[in-house]
Order: sequence, then structure tokens, then C-alpha cells
Amino acid sequence: MDKTDKIIVPGRVSLVVASYNHAGFLNRRMDSLIAQTYEDIEIVVIDDCSPDNSVDILRDYEDHPKVNLIIRKENGGWVTVSNQGIDVSTGEYVLFANCDDSCGPTMVERLVAAMQSSEKTGIAFCRSYMVDENDAVLGDDFTVRSADFRAYCAADVVIPKDQANRFLLHSCVIPNLSACLFRRQCFEDHGNLSAEYRVCCDWDLFFRIAQTYDISYVATALNNFRQHRKTIRSVTKDKVVYEEYFRLLLGQVNSLNLSARERMSARTHVMYLWAVHVLVPSRNSWVNIPYHLRCVLIYDPASIVFLIPGFLKRVLEIGCKATGKMLRILKREATQQ
Repeated sequence: MDKTDKIIVPGRVSLVVASYNHAGFLNRRMDSLIAQTYEDIEIVVIDDCSPDNSVDILRDYEDHPKVNLIIRKENGGWVTVSNQGIDVSTGEYVLFANCDDSCGPTMVERLVAAMQSSEKTGIAFCRSYMVDENDAVLGDDFTVRSADFRAYCAADVVIPKDQANRFLLHSCVIPNLSACLFRRQCFEDHGNLSAEYRVCCDWDLFFRIAQTYDISYVATALNNFRQHRKTIRSVTKDKVVYEEYFRLLLGQVNSLNLSARERMSARTHVMYLWAVHVLVPSRNSWVNIPYHLRCVLIYDPASIVFLIPGFLKRVLEIGCKATGKMLRILKREATQQ
């Protein structure tokens, strides 16, 4: 069937699982999707030539009425496979369920309700638990957000698009696609995931959608965001990661409708992020300086002016942490005497 002739089912949620080399997590992933309380779902699972036994595990789910299993003959990469999932799925809403994550049984139901609360909402996402390889909870993504985000999103809320862009400019406040429901119309209006990014393709998509759509937030942690050594971000070299940060964020600084003060603050923050990379005991961070400097000069030369305040902010932060640690040690020693 031609893509333009495909029938989209109103209210249906397409859960797209791009599977690659995470056999150890697949049972938890699939069982958590099948257990969803929201009835009208389809689970589109696409294995991208996994070298482990992922396909053997997925075959056990192949006959489930809600599962559509596709085995690729050529490796295409996560972005290509996820976009394929958009193209073959039939739901009004789409969620990219990363194959190493899992979720609570009411997550889809809650996200759909948040999406349907406003026609202007293009994305609905929820708070996530950070879990290790054995599902032990390490924390949650909300506590590490900025103070203004935590104040704004202390309860369920619709974030207007301009405010959403400001939050996104500070950090990727939607850190895990598995917690994020999209209105399919967003892809028609702003395109699919971009292969121009390896690490920031989701962040880039959020910015594009927030040009015209609001974002709904569910303050309850319903998703489990897996932390391990084989995530895309953890296996991508810092040289690539920070080039993408500069390209994306400095591009947004110049395209968003920001005040002069907001633009200054954003540039300082991007330079601060660079300082986080540089001021670590790693040879690679220093070796990357000439390359990243060229990137900044290409994407937004004006940001160089904010290099000193950005780095100074990081130095002061490191100093405050060191001072606090020393004071705690001295206090502990004093109580032991």
C-alpha cells in the first residue's frame, strides 16, 4: 500500500520498537507494552539485523494479535528503523519504545489522556525513573532539571510552545523517547527523525514540533529509562556529541524568538556545557578543543564572547562542590573527636 493511501486509525497508538542487540532487555520491554491498559495499540517491532539472539526472543511474540514483527535484511541504524516504524504503523499517535526500556501498565493511557486534553498538544511525555541493568531505581529525571522547570511542572501541565522551546534550549527536558507520545500529524508538519544527528535527533525533533505545538507533561513517573554502557549516547564519542550540541543549540539561539537577555543567557549556557566537557581529567576533552572551537565559530561566532563567563560558571561550580565536600569531611571528623 502506498504511504499516502494508508488508513490512519483515530485513537490508536503505534508503539514502535527499534530492536538492535539488546536481547537481555527485550522480554521486559515487550511484556510491559503488551500489559498496557490502553486497549487500541499496535506494537511494531523492527529488528535491525541484531547480532545477538534478539530475533529468537521476538519470535515468541510474533503471534500476539497486537504485534507486527519485521526482520530487516540490512542494518539501517536507529533513525532509519524508527522512521520505518512511522511509515508502516497506522496509529493516530506514535511512541518510540526503545528496546532496552520498560514502562508501567498505565503509561500509554495517561499519555493519551494528556494529549487529548488539548488539540494544540503535539507531544505528551511523562516523568521517568532512571534504572540500572537490573531495574534498580537510581533516581528520576525530574530532580536533575532546572529549578524553573521543576516549579512549572510540579503537577500535570500543558507547556505552551514558546515556553517549551525555552526549556529545551536549557536542556533536553524530554530525555527519553520511550516516555514520549507524538501526534502523527506532527511528522506530516515537521518531518520525521533526522539522520543528520546521531545523538540529538530526538532533541532536534522536539524543537521542530515546538514551533507550532504545545507539549503536555504528566508529572507521574510511568517510564523506566535504562542506564547502561551500550546506550547511543554512551557509545558515541564526545567529539561528535558536542559538535551536535553546538549545531543544534546555537542554531536555535539564532532562530527562536528570544529577547537579547535570553540570547545572552543561552549562549553562556552553551559555553558552560562546553566547559563541563573541557574541565575534566581527560586528554580527549583537550584534544577536541580546536575542533569544537571551529564548530562554534561556524554555527554562532557571537558565542565566543560568552566563553569566559560560561567557563567561569563551571569553575565556580566545581569550587563550590569541592568546598562543600571539604566542609562535610571536617564536620564528620569534628563529630568523631
